[in-house]
Amino acid sequence: MTNATGIADKTNARGIADHTHTPAPRALGPLPDGSGVPAPVADRWRAAGLWRAGGFVHDVLRTAAAAPDRPAFTGHRAHLPAGRRSVTVSYARLALYMDRFAAALRSLGIGAGDPVALQLPNWWEAAALALACWRIGAVVVPVLPGVRAPDLERVLTAAQARVCVVPDRWEEYGNAEVLAQLAHRLPWLRRRVVIGDAAATGAVDFGTYFLRTAHERGPHGRESSLSPAGPDRPALLLNVMGMGEDHGAVLHTGNTLYAGLAAQRAEAATEDTEEAAVPPPANPVFASPLPLTSLAGLLYTVCWPLASGGTGVLQDGWDPRVFLGLVESARVDRVYATPALWAELLAAQRQERRDLSGLRYALTGGRVETPEALLDELSGEFDVRVRSAWGSPEAGLGALSYGSGKRSYGSGKRLLPGVEATVSGGRLRVRGPSVALAAWRHGEGVEGAWGTAEGWLDTGDAAVPGRPGEVTVVGRAGERTGGLFVVPVDELEVGLRAHPRVREAAVVEYTDATYGEMPCAVVVPALQEEPPGLVELRDHLARRGLTEAFLPTRLELVGSLPRDARGELRKEVLRTWLTRLRPGTPRRAPTAPEDPPHE
Repeated sequence: MTNATGIADKTNARGIADHTHTPAPRALGPLPDGSGVPAPVADRWRAAGLWRAGGFVHDVLRTAAAAPDRPAFTGHRAHLPAGRRSVTVSYARLALYMDRFAAALRSLGIGAGDPVALQLPNWWEAAALALACWRIGAVVVPVLPGVRAPDLERVLTAAQARVCVVPDRWEEYGNAEVLAQLAHRLPWLRRRVVIGDAAATGAVDFGTYFLRTAHERGPHGRESSLSPAGPDRPALLLNVMGMGEDHGAVLHTGNTLYAGLAAQRAEAATEDTEEAAVPPPANPVFASPLPLTSLAGLLYTVCWPLASGGTGVLQDGWDPRVFLGLVESARVDRVYATPALWAELLAAQRQERRDLSGLRYALTGGRVETPEALLDELSGEFDVRVRSAWGSPEAGLGALSYGSGKRSYGSGKRLLPGVEATVSGGRLRVRGPSVALAAWRHGEGVEGAWGTAEGWLDTGDAAVPGRPGEVTVVGRAGERTGGLFVVPVDELEVGLRAHPRVREAAVVEYTDATYGEMPCAVVVPALQEEPPGLVELRDHLARRGLTEAFLPTRLELVGSLPRDARGELRKEVLRTWLTRLRPGTPRRAPTAPEDPPHE
C-alpha cells in the first residue's frame, strides 16, 4: 500500500506498518506553565473559587486521612473470572499506590516535566498512575487503548514520552508487542511497562515492579522527592488526532482540569429551581462509559470525583447492561455519556429495568448537539435532570444548557462562570479558567494561550454570534469531523483512494439522529457495476493502520464529485446534499453546474 507521500509501506501480519520513511512529527519542546497567566487574571479566578492552591494529589491525601475506607473507585473488569470482575479501591489504598507508583517512576528516572504515556483501559491503575505522575510533577500523556501503531508512534514521538505503560493485550490487539516493535524508533523512550505478560517483550513488569515493590519505603519514596507539583504546572498533554499527517495536542494543568467542576458548583449556587434547592450528596458518585484517556472520561471519573471526596465508577469494556448494573449497585447520582452511548443505555433500560433511583443528573453532548428527542427520552425514562453540554479538548467543559425543572435544555447553552467566547471568521475562540494553557497543531511548535494571544485558543469549531454569555456551535471548522474523536479526514481520503475499486473519494461529516456527528465516505467507484461496500472499505482502512473509532460509518456511491470552475472539491455542497438526502432518493451527488460555485 502507499502512504500520503506515495512511498510504499510494508505491513506485517499484525497490521504494524513500517513508516521508516515517513517524516516524524515535530517534538513539542519546553512546555509553558500557569505562570504565564497574568497575575490579576489568576487572582480573580482564585478569588472566585475556580482555581485553587492545592491539587488532586491533596484531595486524595485529605480524604484518605478523613475517610480511609471510602471507595475512591469501583468498577467492572470484563476479562477477569466471573467472581473477580467487581473491583473497589479505597482512598487509603489509592493513597498508598499513588506514592508507591510515584516512587517507582522516580526510580526509572522520571522527574518534573517528563512525559509519561498511558495506553490503558478504564482500570484503577491508570488513575493511580496519573496521580503518581502529578505527585512528582510529571506530565500524563493519555493514549486511547484502541490506537494502532502509526498513531501511537506519532503520539510518542510528538510528546517524547520517557515511559509508556500498556496492557500486554487489549481487545485482541497486542499492545505490548506493538510498542516493542516501535521502540527502536523512539530513542527517548527509557522504559516500556506492561500490565500482564511483560516477559514476552522484555518490558518492565508492572505487577512486580510497581504493584508489589514497596518503593515508597526506599530512597525514592522520601517525602522530599514526592512533593506534589503545584496545580499551575503542566499536568496533562492531551492528543487531538485528525489534522492531517501530524497530530495536535493541548496542555492542561491541575487547575484547568479542576475549573470545570468549580464552575458548575458556582453556577448551581445561582440557580433558583426546585432541583437546585436539594443539596447534592456529601460524597457524590460519578460514572461515565467514556475512556479515561479522553478528557471527558478523565474529568468525570477521576478528577472531579476525587476533588469532591466522592467515588468514580469505571467499566473497562463497554456493555450498556453492565454499566446500568454499576449505576444501580454503586448508587451513582450523576452520569455523563455521549448521545450515542445514552441511546444504548435507554434501549438497555427498557429491555431490563434497573433501580436507578439514586440517579439525579444526566449530562450529554460534547462537541456536537444532542437531538432534542433524545433529551426528552432521557428525562422521561430516567426521571432525572438532563443537561446538554458543549466542550472541547481546548476548553474542557465550556457551556451548559439551562431551563426550568428536569428539562434543563432547549434554551441554548450558557458559558460557565469565568469562560469567555468570541467568534472570528466563523471560528470559535475561548479563554477562561478551564481553557488549556497551550495548543500544538500541524507539526508546529507549542502556542501558549497567554503569549501573544491574551489567553484565547481556537477550538476548531464553527460558531455564530449569540446572546452575551452564550455559545452557539454549528459544526466543525475546516477539515475536522467527529463526535468523541476528531477524525483524520486527510488520512481517510488517502486510504480510500488507495482501494483498487475507488476512483475518487471525499470524507465529510453528517449528523446522525442518535449518534451525533459521524464521518461519511462519498465514493466514485472505479467501475460503476462493481462498487465497493462499506464493510470492505472499513476493513481496507483498518489494514492501513487507521484506528477503528475513526472509520466512516456511512457510504454514499456517486458518479462524480462536485467541483468548482477551478477543479476544487466543494465539500459544502456534499454536506448540504447529505443533509437533504432521504431513503429512496437518487444517490448522485450534485455537480458544479447544478450548484454554481461561489465567486
